[in-house]
Amino acid sequence: MSRARAVSTVLLACTGLLLSGCQNSPLGSTAVGGVLGCIGGAAIAAGTGGHPGTGCAIGAALGAPTGYYVGRQKDLESARQAKAAIERQSGDVAVVQLKTRQEAVPADKRNDVGAASVESVDSMQVNVPQTLVKKRDQRLKQPLSQVGNYVSSASSKANIVVTTRSKSDFNYIVTNIKKGYTGKVSPDKVTYEYRELTRGTQSAIQVMPSAQA
Repeated sequence: MSRARAVSTVLLACTGLLLSGCQNSPLGSTAVGGVLGCIGGAAIAAGTGGHPGTGCAIGAALGAPTGYYVGRQKDLESARQAKAAIERQSGDVAVVQLKTRQEAVPADKRNDVGAASVESVDSMQVNVPQTLVKKRDQRLKQPLSQVGNYVSSASSKANIVVTTRSKSDFNYIVTNIKKGYTGKVSPDKVTYEYRELTRGTQSAIQVMPSAQA
């Protein structure tokens, strides 16, 4: 096989990974970083007389950690956008709390990432009045769909804990979150947990991203 054909094969394989939806999998951001590194490594190797396959492997190893941390930062930006949209459009019926944390970058990856740590999402919680949940108030659809949009497009898994009065209310909230999904979402990417609201007047939707991508 000629070098040009080998490079084409590598590029097609890498592109296939991207188009297969790997960026939305639990390892999505790492995979995308690896794929981009593979493409760059293969191209450099071919241009300098090296073996494209070896260049791909080296580039993937270097690109994967960068992709992971870039993914964490993009997820944080998406969470901030979701928070802003809810506050702008549904501030009268929903209150959003976004907590972040600093995620340490391993010492041997800091040069690739360009930082010793990155800020990432710790949790996002949306509180809505239980009385509106009970009434199935139409105003709740927007904030709930925004939650769905965020978790479905994020690069990491998420567990959503819904604290509300009854299983019926839980099902109503989950259904409206799912209506905000963008694209197909596998059942293991976003999971739901019901907790009974025993006191207070607010139903809570708490999104907790997986610690691992």
